[in-house]
Amino acid sequence: MLGWGLFYAFFGAATACGLTWALSRSEASKKAHLEAPALTFVGSATLALFVLTAAFLVASSWQQRNSAVDHTYQEARNLEAAYADARGLPLEVRSQTREQLRTYTREVAGPEWSLMRNQEMSLRAASALDEARLLVTHARTADDEQEKAKEVVRTELDDVIVSRNQRSSDMRWAVPVPIFYALIATAVLVVLFPALVGINAGPRHMLVMVLLGTVLGFAVYLVASLRHSFTPPLGIEPDAFRQTLARFDQLDAAG
Repeated sequence: MLGWGLFYAFFGAATACGLTWALSRSEASKKAHLEAPALTFVGSATLALFVLTAAFLVASSWQQRNSAVDHTYQEARNLEAAYADARGLPLEVRSQTREQLRTYTREVAGPEWSLMRNQEMSLRAASALDEARLLVTHARTADDEQEKAKEVVRTELDDVIVSRNQRSSDMRWAVPVPIFYALIATAVLVVLFPALVGINAGPRHMLVMVLLGTVLGFAVYLVASLRHSFTPPLGIEPDAFRQTLARFDQLDAAG
């Protein structure tokens, strides 16, 4: 993450520095002071447009990420509840159901999470979850207590399926492409504007442009990193499901 962030910041700084040096020799740079008030207004408006676009994208992306985190932990909690309540099922069904839930959770925390970075879901995980639900649905109970446990676990597995579908929707969410391109366009305009309307390549001006380019480059990188909730470097990790696997071990030890 840090490496790419520094790269984007360096790229922005180098671009700003190069454009300022190349365009500062134009005739406009020699007359820039004559039109300073008007140019200042236009430049401020351009910078404000970039800030507004970046703030909107970061806020909406972070809000979506937080929602996806909540949905992920809700799915993990549903799995823990189903695993715990499965103790009331007939012995054979309980063992098979818990094994399928373990298989599902391991698949989600491992291979499926890698697939989600490419907006794909694991068929093996879906199959394990469906198998667990079928086992519970067709379980033959011996008394009312087992029948009640069966209904509870089946409801909890339905909740897992709903949470999984929500996670799939979160996975496919992305920053609207036109708005992301608008961010890049406004960043380019902010860098180009001073050089186009007239600025000299003196040390102070160059320093200001380098700092401006650095900030713009890092801002674009930050938005790009948040475009998808499950994509590195700022993507959600499967910590909730790793904790659930540990919780399964505790439940097995408790009997």
